[in-house]
Amino acid sequence: MALNPEKVDQLLKMIRQTREVELTCPECLDELDRYTQSILDGMPIDGVLARVREHLQACPFCDDEYKLVLEALKAIEE
Repeated sequence: MALNPEKVDQLLKMIRQTREVELTCPECLDELDRYTQSILDGMPIDGVLARVREHLQACPFCDDEYKLVLEALKAIEE
């Protein structure tokens, strides 16, 4: 499978953004409720929540979980 230039740029960007110690999926999921509520409340995303955002951008599994939590919290707030 050949990579198009856009995919190559995306992969290089992800590599440049890696840290010495990355947030694991379980760590991300532990903070997901707090992250999602902060997003809904318009609160600043910093510290560990910024690392959650970075993890979500790189991990489709956790991003899918985030979307489910977001939908559930939106439904509760209605």
